[in-house]
Amino acid sequence: MQPIQKWFKNSTKVTEKATHNYRSSFEYELAIRKEMLKDFFETAYELDVNNDQGVYKIMGQNPDDPESCYIGNVVIEYDEDTWLATWYISGFMHYAYGMQVSPNILVFNFSYLDTDENPHTGLVAYTFLSKDVVRGEWIEEGYAEKGLEELRKLKDDEEDFNDMHDANFGFSLN
Repeated sequence: MQPIQKWFKNSTKVTEKATHNYRSSFEYELAIRKEMLKDFFETAYELDVNNDQGVYKIMGQNPDDPESCYIGNVVIEYDEDTWLATWYISGFMHYAYGMQVSPNILVFNFSYLDTDENPHTGLVAYTFLSKDVVRGEWIEEGYAEKGLEELRKLKDDEEDFNDMHDANFGFSLN
């Protein structure tokens, strides 16, 4: 299966897990992604500091609950030879620093505090399929399975920090 098809398939699976209260936000995002597929042309993409910084819409699933799903944003920036990421999910912020490990892959070491103020850490690898489409997989201490995140770069005029969770309290905030 081509990576772009896997990106859309995973986005669809995440949307199907959303409950009635949250489904409209997931379906809205999925519709945008479906439109993107019409114009997607697969090439060997290489990261570019000027093009790949920005705000990305996330649709993801936690490794500890196969019925979980979340939607939020991640801001990816480049500062003094270091890639930085800040996630906004379920009213929480997660921070990371990272590095480019291949022409189209960024790896971040993330950390956050859960609702009990306990620290958690993990790694996320983002594969850039284009300047607008990114596939992600992540692992976190204490979980044997991987989580997934499928990203879409937001246009400047559509920046929103509408972040929510469903089924599980988003991004393994246990």
